[in-house]
Amino acid sequence: MDNLTPSDLFSPSKARQQRAQAQDWAHIDSWLSYKYSGRTVPTFERNEETLKVLRELSMANERADEERTVLERVEREALKELDEVVRNDNDERILSQLKSSLTQEGEQALHAIASTAVALNTPTAAPETLAHALIQHTTTSQNLTNQLAHIETLQTYLATQTSLLRTQLDELQTNPAFSTPHQLQRQTIEQTRQTKHLRTKIREYEDRLSSLQFSQNRTMTPGSANIGSAEVMGEMLEQQKVLDELRERVEGLERQVAEFAGLPADREMARKEVGKLEVRLDEVRRRRDELFEGLVG
Repeated sequence: MDNLTPSDLFSPSKARQQRAQAQDWAHIDSWLSYKYSGRTVPTFERNEETLKVLRELSMANERADEERTVLERVEREALKELDEVVRNDNDERILSQLKSSLTQEGEQALHAIASTAVALNTPTAAPETLAHALIQHTTTSQNLTNQLAHIETLQTYLATQTSLLRTQLDELQTNPAFSTPHQLQRQTIEQTRQTKHLRTKIREYEDRLSSLQFSQNRTMTPGSANIGSAEVMGEMLEQQKVLDELRERVEGLERQVAEFAGLPADREMARKEVGKLEVRLDEVRRRRDELFEGLVG
């Protein structure tokens, strides 16, 4: 009932669920106190999953107690009936004569067969029946031994994992790196304030954008109505492509003109200068050929 929230007061289903859980926890606490017989009950996490497991364990324990009680009552009644059975004197005489006629080994064998039949709870003392019962009990014992070893291995693994989880939990609770920053509340308030401010700015800019779009729509001419259409955009891309080609041609011409830098502006004088350079070029070529022939000779 302590876990009820204000919203649960207006939800009858949640309130009933909380009451049922409180009753179940009260039953579990009473059952654990009875089982521990005055000893301190170990602490554990109280959640729905733990409550479900403990409730099933309590019910299984109650069924086992009832079965044990019934079995004890049946055994008492059977012993009472056996005590009330009147022994036959003739049977006792035959048994006494049989024992006196047996050797020591035979008496030991008879006692062993009788004890085995009683221990195995077989209806007869026939060797085949005793053998089948003994094999069945041996198989059951081996299966239980294997299951017990598996449970012990699982218990060891769970204990290791529990220790590891407790270590990690202690690390999370004690390590300052996982603690909440002291300025978190101030940062949260500041971010909330900035968020509100940005929302106000966004609404303001949206209003401005709407006003600009409205003004643009009013001042838009019929010819500019289709300025954003696909055809107009295509034409603009074609014009941009032609403009890029012209720019490349102009740059090529500028590189060609740059090769004639330093020549006179007058055409005749430029031709004379080019002629002089050609004569010098011929002289340099002849000089190169003579040097090459000298090297070869």
